[in-house]
Amino acid sequence: MPAMADNPAVLSMVAILAIVSTAAAAGNATAAPSTASGNATASPAKNATAPPFGTHHAVGDGKGWFFDWKANASAANYSAWASNRTFYLGDYLSFQTDTGNTVVHTTNATAYKLCSAGVTANGSSGWKAEEAFLAVMLTDEGANYFFSDVWDGDHCRKGMRFEVAVAHGRGLPSVPASYYEPLSGAPAGMSGGGGAVGMWVALAAALAAALVL
Repeated sequence: MPAMADNPAVLSMVAILAIVSTAAAAGNATAAPSTASGNATASPAKNATAPPFGTHHAVGDGKGWFFDWKANASAANYSAWASNRTFYLGDYLSFQTDTGNTVVHTTNATAYKLCSAGVTANGSSGWKAEEAFLAVMLTDEGANYFFSDVWDGDHCRKGMRFEVAVAHGRGLPSVPASYYEPLSGAPAGMSGGGGAVGMWVALAAALAAALVL
């Protein structure tokens, strides 16, 4: 059996655990959580106390992020799924999906209403799911929208979309500058909303990969 120092997988896991420990320590050192902002749709009472930093939410639970071609509708009621949960900065959503689907994340209500990733506005970003598992860190407080723009938004109009209201909670912890990296595999012309957002998505993807392994 190779030594730990010679095993890249072990070293990668150690690096991830070190980052998580740093993030958790920074999160625990912050002040008590605040309530949701005015544009959040969740009940303030539900957002009064934040859970431990970095709660994982599996979109659609066991049904994943898919379109049911036989039913000509989304595989799950994603809006109902989101309405039963409370979300905070630093939480992340995992999409169990495949390359036939897309995940568009935006804070622009118009883009969401039109089921169009082509709406030009700040806060819009989108990803093509290149793997079977995609994780997205929640870095914007308030209303966040997710949808699929497959077939010019047809999947979105038939249920592949949902809104989450992100409360401040403990806020986002500081992370080493080396993790300020753009999201790999982002479609051409689509922005991750800045280096910080790309960094958080990359970190979330690393955490998700570690969970899968």
